[in-house]
Amino acid sequence: MDLMRIIIEVELEGIGAALKQAREKAGMSLAVAGNQAGMSGSNFNRIENEETKGVPLSTLIRAAVVVGLDLKEHLGNWVETVPGVELPSATTETR
Repeated sequence: MDLMRIIIEVELEGIGAALKQAREKAGMSLAVAGNQAGMSGSNFNRIENEETKGVPLSTLIRAAVVVGLDLKEHLGNWVETVPGVELPSATTETR
């Protein structure tokens, strides 16, 4: 099966702050949140502080799921039209 990689570039201001607020509300440290999202705590911190050149959507989804952030509120409905993207609702439990 041939795979095609599609890159969509979107600039979102405030998504890092929303992620941080959700993490703090969940009572999680950066290390725990990062570990559960499959990254280091320092990488999670860089995403929160918007200190990255880009974040793959799959990484952002994992981070949001771990802290219970509903990305649909921040990304809008357009993201649901991207093939292969499944955004879980905020009520989805992954912890």
